Amino acid sequence: MSNAQGLRALGLLLRTTWVLIVGPALVLAANSALAGPAHDGWRLGIENVPEAPVPGAKPRTPVRIEVLAGAKWEGSAPMQAIAADQALAQLQDGQLDAWVGVLPEDSQVAPQVLKQTVAWSVSPMAIMRTDTDIHDWVSLAGRTVCLSADGRYVGELNARLGAIEQVYASATDALLALRTGQCDAAVQDEGFLRQLLTYPEWRKFSAQLAPYRKAYLTQLVRTDLSTSARGTLQQAFSAKSLTQLGEEQAKTIAFEVYLDQAVPDCH
Repeated sequence: MSNAQGLRALGLLLRTTWVLIVGPALVLAANSALAGPAHDGWRLGIENVPEAPVPGAKPRTPVRIEVLAGAKWEGSAPMQAIAADQALAQLQDGQLDAWVGVLPEDSQVAPQVLKQTVAWSVSPMAIMRTDTDIHDWVSLAGRTVCLSADGRYVGELNARLGAIEQVYASATDALLALRTGQCDAAVQDEGFLRQLLTYPEWRKFSAQLAPYRKAYLTQLVRTDLSTSARGTLQQAFSAKSLTQLGEEQAKTIAFEVYLDQAVPDCH
């Protein structure tokens, strides 16, 4: 067997291993493979619930950490996709027990709802090739930015900075496009990107723009929820749990990019 054939065989083995073992550990839509044992007692809403993948589609890990946390600590019903304003109303009238997402600053929270900041930054951060000539956010005007459809920033970079947004189905696809020169920068949650940049293979893409605005997740929980359910939700979205989950998420997405990168980096 030639070296080239050996490398192809190794790549096939790695991909097969990923599909059978690694991928289902973090991909929410693959029959809830991420979910642990269900915990009775709450109905959780989040801003975005990924659609189930098409049969045979490549594994793709959601980029929103609350999706992964909500799946791992599944409540008494499937997560619901609910916008912030709708969640506030449904929490107040008892249709919903808890919600996690980005809450507008001027939101009015009912007395029967407990509001708590979650220690995970969802501030927009950019990463680029280390030889970039982009050194501030205003320099993105007229430049291409890779975004993912399941992220938080589609439309914002164009409206605020005049950037040319290229939207991909997942963070994996957006980051792959960055590595192969399809765009000048990629923007995702700060918490996720800082975990990703700890891997040596991302050293060449570690130029970064610090967030131009700060944002953190907010958890809303009904005060009449049982003590055990509130305690489990607290654990699910604790700094320790999210840090561990974020490390797994970054590792998994980095590996998804590695498996799909068929051409060399753009420099």
